[in-house]
Amino acid sequence: MRVKGALRLISTLFYGFILLLSLSIRLLWIWLTVDWKIWKTRRGFEKEIVRYGVSKHDAKKLSAQYATFKKNLKRLFMQSFKRINASHV
Repeated sequence: MRVKGALRLISTLFYGFILLLSLSIRLLWIWLTVDWKIWKTRRGFEKEIVRYGVSKHDAKKLSAQYATFKKNLKRLFMQSFKRINASHV
């Protein structure tokens, strides 16, 4: 009987590990995709406003708001993650 219980525990832990690994991979993919999209958008914004006659220096200053947005988005994500972890402790 103890062997069955041990096997059930091992299979449950293994299944939980697989789910956690899957979730981690998906979150990493989302993180990388968001970074890529923001970088691409910032670059496109700079090119577009340079086309309208804005200097490259000013275009970089204006597009810095995308970097600020990315930092705020990451901070918001980390705060919510920490809040979830704190509530489970």
